[in-house]
Amino acid sequence: MGQLSYAGDSQIVEVDDRVLAHLRLVTVTKLRRGESFPLTLRTSGGMTETLWMHASIPVRFTLDEDVELQRPMLVKMMAAASGAGGLDLTDIDYAPLSSAFPSMHAVA
Repeated sequence: MGQLSYAGDSQIVEVDDRVLAHLRLVTVTKLRRGESFPLTLRTSGGMTETLWMHASIPVRFTLDEDVELQRPMLVKMMAAASGAGGLDLTDIDYAPLSSAFPSMHAVA
């Protein structure tokens, strides 16, 4: 399990490494373009919370392991993040990232 730190260390949420690796690339891409978006996820207390992802708000991604990125999932997440409702990680489509998708490596 990785961690998403939002607004400094005031909000830390544990997220599956596979999901977090994809979320990191989507977030960096959107913020680099100057595009903000809402991100909905489930917190450790079992509550659902929506965060506003904006370049002025500090965010940090900490992963426990390297993950191969899956292009179809990145495309799906980018489309959701660009939509009116934003990216909702509570959606069942993002729970287990299927190994049926072809993999790709991120270049850092």
